[in-house]
Amino acid sequence: MTTASATRTPAAPRARWPRLWERLSLYLPVGLMGALALLSYGIVKRLPEPPRPTPTPLAEGQPDYQLERFTWRRYDADGRLESTLTGAQLEHHPASGTVWVREAHLERWDRERNTHSVAQARELRTDDARTVYVLRGDVRLVRAASPGAEKAKATPSLTLEGQTLTWHTEQRVLESPLPVRVVRGRDVLTGNRLHYDERNGIVDLRGQVRATLVARSARPQ
Repeated sequence: MTTASATRTPAAPRARWPRLWERLSLYLPVGLMGALALLSYGIVKRLPEPPRPTPTPLAEGQPDYQLERFTWRRYDADGRLESTLTGAQLEHHPASGTVWVREAHLERWDRERNTHSVAQARELRTDDARTVYVLRGDVRLVRAASPGAEKAKATPSLTLEGQTLTWHTEQRVLESPLPVRVVRGRDVLTGNRLHYDERNGIVDLRGQVRATLVARSARPQ
């Protein structure tokens, strides 16, 4: 008796194609996106670069920025307040390196010499380094009295009033070519021109000079 063994035929090759196509279809969007990205990159690389804008130089006297109703504070290297500048309008002129302020109010603290000064004017002009201040129009500068370490080194209060004043902060010199009124302590002096040396406390008035000096009481021996 002969037993016929059943032979299994292998799966038809075409049955594998649907599975392979399903796998390929999963990666087809990614491949298309990559091809589009490469194509876009190639197009962009071939395009000419857009012309770069050429900065227009500012004309003489033209400001590069302006501020309205501002308060400008400056601090020293130790983080202590050094000066405060407020005003109705500020303009910065890069061509001359100057700052113009209208209706200015300036406060300065000199920690080394223990002095506090307040200045106001209708117009203020200063350099970018804030070393020279030129004040014009109803100028008033008040420096508070400094007690000093010793009574002999104490400095009285000082008030300067006039129509123009130049303040050299590094040299500590105040100048005015026009009539000015000086109140130092209780003494009042007026003159046509002023040169005041803050370092040595010397007031040099020229022109028609008038002075009202208050007598000091004699020091006890």
